[in-house]
Amino acid sequence: MKGPGLLVVLLVVLGGVSGLGFLLGLGNAAVLAALTALFCLVAAVGGPLWADLRLLAWFAPALILAVGVPRLLGAVSQWAAIGLLVVIVVVAGLVPVLGPRFVTVGLGLGMASLFGYGFQLTGTASAGQILGAPALAVGVVTLLRVAMGAKDPAKPTRDALADALSAGTSETQERAARLWLADRPRRWTGGVLGGLFRYRAATGLLEIRRKRLHSTEIGETLDAAKEEAARLAEAVRSPAAPDDVEPVRRNEPGGLPGATARLVTALWEALETIRTAATERDESRVDVPKGLRKELRRIELSGAFSWQSAQFRHALRCGLGVGLALVVASFRPGDPLTVSFLLGTFAILQPEWRDSLGKAWQRIGGSFGGAVVLSLVLWLLPQGFLLPIGLVALLGGFSFMQTRPAVFNGCMVLMSVGMNATTRHLDPRYVLVEYLLLMVLAGAIALLFGFAAIPGVPKPDPAERFENAVGTTRSLLGSVARKLRGEDVDPRTLGREFRAATIAHHGLLAAEPGTKEPAPGQRDALEKAAEALRGLSVTASSLLLRPGSADAADAVDEAARTLGTEEAAEIPMPRDADEEQRLVLDTIAADVVAVGEAAQRL
Repeated sequence: MKGPGLLVVLLVVLGGVSGLGFLLGLGNAAVLAALTALFCLVAAVGGPLWADLRLLAWFAPALILAVGVPRLLGAVSQWAAIGLLVVIVVVAGLVPVLGPRFVTVGLGLGMASLFGYGFQLTGTASAGQILGAPALAVGVVTLLRVAMGAKDPAKPTRDALADALSAGTSETQERAARLWLADRPRRWTGGVLGGLFRYRAATGLLEIRRKRLHSTEIGETLDAAKEEAARLAEAVRSPAAPDDVEPVRRNEPGGLPGATARLVTALWEALETIRTAATERDESRVDVPKGLRKELRRIELSGAFSWQSAQFRHALRCGLGVGLALVVASFRPGDPLTVSFLLGTFAILQPEWRDSLGKAWQRIGGSFGGAVVLSLVLWLLPQGFLLPIGLVALLGGFSFMQTRPAVFNGCMVLMSVGMNATTRHLDPRYVLVEYLLLMVLAGAIALLFGFAAIPGVPKPDPAERFENAVGTTRSLLGSVARKLRGEDVDPRTLGREFRAATIAHHGLLAAEPGTKEPAPGQRDALEKAAEALRGLSVTASSLLLRPGSADAADAVDEAARTLGTEEAAEIPMPRDADEEQRLVLDTIAADVVAVGEAAQRL
């Protein structure tokens, strides 16, 4: 959501929650409720309606406790409250291991807890009001999310499938698969997803053969297929079944070697499968293996609570950094800028230390830019204009939060300094200087822990991390294939291999400080490899959960044999494979191709 639509939503949330809060007797905590709702909104939007509502079912209680309990505990013991906040921040740092969708969930949980603790009320509030504020925020955001998605709850899933079809990257493909599984899986979207995986696998293999054979005919075929895929993407994106979708226009050159000709045929058949699914729109439910979602979460969490997990080490760094910021803030009780200081420290700390450096620059540079603008305002306009300018900056800044973070941070200077100086009758110049000093201190604390290397933890370069991730995944796939054949595989061994693979996948992206910086293009290759390898772990797990998967063992073996190599693997498809099994094997084929493409760039 961008532009005017985002502004309208923000006005509805801020105005509606604060107004309801006063009507329901929250008193001074009504403002806390309104601003907490913004953090809840960050986490509540990003997927299909039903998936977001399932997420809110567990996120809402966690948010209420994270916002209210540390503040109430702080009235009894400040150090106990700081300890609890450190634990919450560590948990928020671990949540992203569940997938890209949960990055904003962890961000919202961590920021909301720090905001609830540091926000200075203009008066007193009871325990019921403190807990009622986040509860009201959650309730309003849930209703708003239902209203936003009730008309077309599956739109994010269709859009993700269409984007994956037109863009053809592993990131969009992985996101489409995750949203499809999180939503109420329909047979027609399952058909599109299966066709997408077959199209992606055939495209990757043909691209390899085009380079080896120096064939212009294959290149022309791939270009034609991309045009057809982009056309079909619009049919997939349509909310209703389109009735004017032209048949797929094939381009099949003659004279190609037998294996290559079969790949070209598979390419066009995949696109025809997508067209059929998008036009017929079979809305019946797909029989997803029971427990697959739970198993997916288990796999992704299995490697998180380990000293070898880069994400776990980041979460500890984040907790320690925020803990130090909380201790510093404890020496200035009642400071209205405490919230900005705590949120700034938390926002700068990132899993990758180079990203932390970038966030520090955005936060500190944006703050100094905003200070320049505020200085001009103080010079040219009376102080009474600070409050309305701060409110406008608050609303306008959210439009730039994702696209231009430095501008957003500059707007927050106008908001924070203007509102605090006006409502608390403070000298705006003094408040501005204090704000800038606190942002520099927040950056220093975050970078201190962001650059802190943990003794005893290896520092492999990108190529070594990739080889480790491929090797652990290959071992896992080999064990899965043996298990599918009915061989005696110790469940504890299988569990250790799942755990080792998960840790290696996390380590691809979150490197230890002091490691060799990825070369240009390597970062994208690492991200592509991490998504594909994680997908292989999930699909392997789904085969173990699904009855009658013994005939898929050869396909898993072939995937393990060629994973991470330049060899063009063709995953065999059992003759009697049903639709669900085909979808799983198509996923494996596409992920193996994605890993092979990443290997060529590392």
